[in-house]
Amino acid sequence: MHFVDPVLLPHEGPSDVSLWRVDFAFNASLDDAAFAPLSDDERARARAFRRHEDALRFATVRVVLRAQLAQQLGVAAHAVRFTLDANRRPHIADSDAFDFNVSHAGAHGLIAMSPCRRVGVDIEQHSDTFDWRTIASLTLDESEAAWIEHLDAAQQIAAFYDAWVAKEALVKTTGAGIARGLQHLTVLPRDSAQVTLRNHIPDDMRDIAARWIGAPEAYAACVAWSVSAFVAQ
Repeated sequence: MHFVDPVLLPHEGPSDVSLWRVDFAFNASLDDAAFAPLSDDERARARAFRRHEDALRFATVRVVLRAQLAQQLGVAAHAVRFTLDANRRPHIADSDAFDFNVSHAGAHGLIAMSPCRRVGVDIEQHSDTFDWRTIASLTLDESEAAWIEHLDAAQQIAAFYDAWVAKEALVKTTGAGIARGLQHLTVLPRDSAQVTLRNHIPDDMRDIAARWIGAPEAYAACVAWSVSAFVAQ
């Protein structure tokens, strides 16, 4: 029988932000009992993926998310209901009790959750064959691209993915910023685990903080959160 056991990750963000890593078992089947809490819609969505690996990534992260939310809400995992907000960002139906965000890449996924503030998370797997310059105009500020160009090849890949995950986590926290692209944010050069927004800071980012977090080898990851807490309804 297949089991899904998330790993609780330490981080230096607010104590109310919980962060889990999910490790994927690609030899699992969607018919395993571990996936029983999934809704019919989630199961159909998983089976719609062309690649079994993609189906497992979605299903595994969603079943772990259900389990963690169920524990906090005091309900069964299959009873947790989701809906989308105006920006098509998932949240718990009929409740503002918890905010959450998920990401997955390669063999790992991340889940961030908080009962009192918005959260965003991103994980990406490094690819040595990927030419970061092909999407630099969509992901990097001109000053960041120029800074990366002065690094050696291995450092360029790491720096690009650091920028990518930080910006994704930031815009996923607001739910709105991604429509403008990632190049409107500047997070490089990196000088610590704390993400520092440089140059112009958009209004929707002034209440958002972020930190790069430890990730498996050849991965980059970041978690972000709203500095101001909300009052749960």
